[in-house]
Amino acid sequence: MKDSILLRILRLARPYWPLLLGSVFFSFVASLFSGSIAWLVKPVLNNIFLEKNYHYLRLLPLAVIGIFFLRGVSAFLQSYLMRMAAIKLVNDLRYRLYQKILRLPLAEVRRETSGRLVSRVISDTTAIEPVLGDMFRTLMLEGLTVATLVGVALYRRWDLSLLALTVFPVVAVGSRKLGARARRMRHLAQQEIAALTHQLTESLAGLREIKVYLQESYLLRRFREKLTGYYRYILRVTKYREGSRLLVDLMTGVGGALIFTYGGHLVIKGAMTPGDFFSVLTAILMIFSPLRRLSRAYTGIYDAAAALERIEEVLRYPEETGGSLEAFPPRKAIKFEEVYFRYPYTQEYVLEDINLRIPAGKVVAILGPSGAGKSTLVSLIPRFYDPTRGRVTLDDIDLREFDLVSLRKLIGIVSQEIVLFNATVAENIAFGRPGATREEIIQAAKLAHAHEFIEKLPQGYDTILGHRGFNLSGGQRQRIAIARAILKNPPILILDEATSHLDSVSEKKVQEALERLMSGRTTIIIAHRLSTVTRADLLVVMDHGRIVAQGKHEELLKTCPLYRELYQTLGFEKRASA
Repeated sequence: MKDSILLRILRLARPYWPLLLGSVFFSFVASLFSGSIAWLVKPVLNNIFLEKNYHYLRLLPLAVIGIFFLRGVSAFLQSYLMRMAAIKLVNDLRYRLYQKILRLPLAEVRRETSGRLVSRVISDTTAIEPVLGDMFRTLMLEGLTVATLVGVALYRRWDLSLLALTVFPVVAVGSRKLGARARRMRHLAQQEIAALTHQLTESLAGLREIKVYLQESYLLRRFREKLTGYYRYILRVTKYREGSRLLVDLMTGVGGALIFTYGGHLVIKGAMTPGDFFSVLTAILMIFSPLRRLSRAYTGIYDAAAALERIEEVLRYPEETGGSLEAFPPRKAIKFEEVYFRYPYTQEYVLEDINLRIPAGKVVAILGPSGAGKSTLVSLIPRFYDPTRGRVTLDDIDLREFDLVSLRKLIGIVSQEIVLFNATVAENIAFGRPGATREEIIQAAKLAHAHEFIEKLPQGYDTILGHRGFNLSGGQRQRIAIARAILKNPPILILDEATSHLDSVSEKKVQEALERLMSGRTTIIIAHRLSTVTRADLLVVMDHGRIVAQGKHEELLKTCPLYRELYQTLGFEKRASA
């Protein structure tokens, strides 16, 4: 696993090879200075102290300072270059993940929870950074240091060195097993973090419902359970990682004891000089300090493996695909031909046997009770989803043959679930047309009857809206969304309860703006109430995923019981005649 994880991360880091090669070079230099410390023990001990050449003592402090200074500089440069590569890699990886999420089919995004996707972009990429920034640096620097010190020890006395190095397999096998266990626990811990992130995001979005239904205690209990699970998994990770350190410390003692036992015997017999003995001893004891860091890095790589697997899982998701044809404004009609649809990973059809013709330039209203499939039906036009069976066409050409970007440029949507971004009012209105001038933005706001309240905001059109525009009322948010659609000026307009959050006075004003906007363009209106749909060119009544009736208002009043029930029960007759 270690090699595969490192190789996969190195493939991700391929654009930063110059930084990595520079880091490798300085790792090699630093390891040479580490080896020189053990190498110099013999000549210092034999030539200066045993042979009493004390005049060299004046040079020894300068040599020690020089060696440690140059080693420190090399290690600093190695670490700096590696950290630079790590940060660049993580930033690019986060960008790629965000780009991937934006290009995913809506069905795939809906299948994943928002908390899980946020965890992939933030938490999992954060777990990758130490592998390249710290752990890989440790593997290079300390790995080369260990190799250099082993070379020094073997050169000085190979048999004594091999005896001490017999503890290495124990360290390697033990670290591998402990690392595998730590990886499993880290994977479970990351799942708990994703669940925590999702619950927190969900709770912030549904805070009103939580308060009114008095569910604080229930949600706190669930949150505490997830925190407890995370605590247990992380504690086990710590246990396995620290257990690896304990194993190295124990083997350090065993290796030192073997050197003292056998090496001391060789010195007493005269088969080995004190300089060689202490040179080997220094090299072996110096090995175990980087070996301890290597063990921690090895375990850390296992920790990051689970995060990398989750990142790669998202990067493997299939993206939205389109055809090669350039989409064009409808000249004949948008048609649904024997369309059936069910959401991915479900068995029940949400839409069944849909046959519908939406003439170009006309207004079509789709009505029905909640859950009838109205919003699902119109979501097939911008290809948020594709039919499970059948097809949707634009002038008799399947929508799947059109380039997605060109298709969606034709469509404007105003829904009851208004999405505003943490940007200025002007930027939110110009979201569908970023190059719009300030005058065009203001004109769109005036047409949506939003200009008056926008001017009263602290910085007017330059006021930063909070998260999802929650510092505005529902009606104000809806009028900004309508201004956005007006500014885009699309040939196909979808209005999904576009006036649902407006009071009667505002609704009347906005309805006038919408009627001007609908003029001359293909418009699909989804509504539970009939403030303007009675004047639509075609009314479509849906129930349980099927079209049960189509026609004009007067015709449906006579022939469709469901339409008549909706019209009377929901007070449409009074609103229509008002």
